[in-house]
Amino acid sequence: MRTSCYISAHRESQYEDVSSEAVGVAIAAPPTDGEANAELVRYLAKVLELKKSEVALDKGSKSREKIIKVTASVSKEEVLERLRREAAG
Repeated sequence: MRTSCYISAHRESQYEDVSSEAVGVAIAAPPTDGEANAELVRYLAKVLELKKSEVALDKGSKSREKIIKVTASVSKEEVLERLRREAAG
């Protein structure tokens, strides 16, 4: 399963917006040396309750627009529901 993410900087990693087409995520890591990409994968794995190895950056390593690949046996609807719960607080 793949989903699009739009990344912005923030002092704390958090979700900003969730739609069926893309997820807005604020990442608390600088966009240097892949730190923001690593934080994005770590944060998504935590929120989705998956292993870090089941969440990977598929495209967009140097862009704010990224494609995330989830290799776990989880439906797109379940992923979106978990993201919406996190976004709601």
